[in-house]
Amino acid sequence: MKKYLNYLILLLPLIILGACIEEYSLDALPPTEEDAAFTFQASAESDNIINFTANSEFFIMNWDLGNGSTGTGKTVTGTYPLKGTYTVTLTIFNAGGNVTSSRTVVIEETDPVLLDKPLYNFLTGGPSAVDGKIWVVDSASAGHFGVGPDPIQAGYFPEWYQAKANEKAGGGMYDDRYTFKLAGFGFDMKTNGDVYINAAQGPNFPGAVDSGVGDLRAPFTAPSGLSWTIVEPETGFPTLTIASSGFLGYFAGSRTYQILSIDDDQMFLRYIDQANAGLSWYIRLIRAGYDSTAGGGGGDPDPDPDPDPSDGTLTLQDLIGNGSKAWKLKPAAKAFGVGPSPGSDEYYPNGEDLSTARACLFNDEFIFNDGGVFEYDAKGDFFGEFYMGVDTEGCQPEANLTGKPGEAWKSGSHTFTFAEGNESTRSKITVTGTGAFIVLPKAFNGGEYTAGPPTANKSVTYDVLNYVKDGNKEELTIIIDVSNNGTVFWSFILIPA
Repeated sequence: MKKYLNYLILLLPLIILGACIEEYSLDALPPTEEDAAFTFQASAESDNIINFTANSEFFIMNWDLGNGSTGTGKTVTGTYPLKGTYTVTLTIFNAGGNVTSSRTVVIEETDPVLLDKPLYNFLTGGPSAVDGKIWVVDSASAGHFGVGPDPIQAGYFPEWYQAKANEKAGGGMYDDRYTFKLAGFGFDMKTNGDVYINAAQGPNFPGAVDSGVGDLRAPFTAPSGLSWTIVEPETGFPTLTIASSGFLGYFAGSRTYQILSIDDDQMFLRYIDQANAGLSWYIRLIRAGYDSTAGGGGGDPDPDPDPDPSDGTLTLQDLIGNGSKAWKLKPAAKAFGVGPSPGSDEYYPNGEDLSTARACLFNDEFIFNDGGVFEYDAKGDFFGEFYMGVDTEGCQPEANLTGKPGEAWKSGSHTFTFAEGNESTRSKITVTGTGAFIVLPKAFNGGEYTAGPPTANKSVTYDVLNYVKDGNKEELTIIIDVSNNGTVFWSFILIPA
């Protein structure tokens, strides 16, 4: 009897699959255009936010909202900041085939409120920047340009090759200027006569010659009237697309770029080689006039921060916001390092910006919640080191920690306590739990792990060296003494995620 039951269990998935095949059998009639009809109306929030509803419901329902965004399901919402006419298309599928239905949506007026978005403001300088914001390739910094495997295989950095500072001088991209404007989503590309291109793109650029630094330099003057669009999917990175023949930096056939990170001064992008889909190219742009080698603002780098404990007082409200607040590493030089004094990175990496080479560190989120709950979210990847028990060092999927001595350092929830400082003492953040840490798993008070697993239910305390909140700028600098005698400190600069 037991044997027959086992056979029955094995057959159940086939029976269920058969039922599914029957429901969507090949004998089903193809849908009609009437089946794909839909209605729409403005939302209560804005006439520029439109709710779409299909008249019927089908197995697969795909929307093209006409603004660069897509959606699925019976109901979707589209946002249209700019006035204009947009064509919205619904495609429905069943086993008999598919059909498409389209309608036009007329947006009467531009809604400035919908344009006032952090991503748009970072890119263009915001509504007040009438002439837009100019970006250039960050040629003075190591890792400003590189290549790695395609995104399915890759992490978030060019693991196969990273250019040294000014390595591609003479190639044709370091003197290019890219201006993004909020008004009309305008884009200007000034090339100074030539551009740097992938060798496979040579046939598309008459007059292309050997650049002398690898690949080709080609004569090119961008046309006027270019534009840009950004699509922000529910999951994954935003994508920036340059219309028509415009592009950014090194041209490998693509004009669509994933925005891996962006702030007021720096933008890190990834894009697919159109002649070799197995390659991802990376490029870092900076605001024209910004000196990334000096931490911003030009001139000589600032000296190590004054360790005076009265610098910047952090409150619990600052830490947790309105009840839950996520922090992450600032993508800049000196945001992550170790040195002989608080705030110093003299021992490592000595002024180098690691946000490209170790991008998987800079996307981690450290979330402080009301009630003393602390959460760590690795965002699916982590920087592996041998003390964790992993086979290789570098950015890799978080799943690689499973079954390893460092498994407790995966994403998870712990607890925290906060002690507010005063004129004579620093504020302190203490996280508690097996594998609880901020930024660097191996660092604890008075030492560093040389092998996992972490000590059970351990508490780690970080001193607040500085806290700055000035307009849109908010930075939290925390330190931890791993020597226990004031000679070796790890320092981390955090910003709201």
